[in-house]
Amino acid sequence: MKVLTSNLLRNLVLCLPVFATCLPIAAVAEEDDRPVIVVPRGGGKETFTRFCTTCHMPDGRGGQNEGGYGADLRVTKLTAEEVVGVVTNGRQSKGMPSFKGIIDDEKIGLVAAYVKTVIKLKE
Repeated sequence: MKVLTSNLLRNLVLCLPVFATCLPIAAVAEEDDRPVIVVPRGGGKETFTRFCTTCHMPDGRGGQNEGGYGADLRVTKLTAEEVVGVVTNGRQSKGMPSFKGIIDDEKIGLVAAYVKTVIKLKE
């Protein structure tokens, strides 16, 4: 048993310099070499459900409700960029509140994409 342990230790000590020279190479990577991966958290549906369905209903049809009269988002003529602007700044004259500072810009963009791709009626 002592011979086996001593051989194992000797081999480990002999191999250690080899492993030590490999470690810095594997551990050092330029930040430019790493791909940027953006994973949306929850997407537009989650944010839409949380903030928009009270007035616009889960399917986006809007109509009379406790918040007033929500626009039918299924037929909106607004572009995605315009939807971002409306969600961000609101339309006080039509009862649409501003969500600036409540929903972050990334999630507002996801909501706009959700409205224009999922909620929109297919032609």
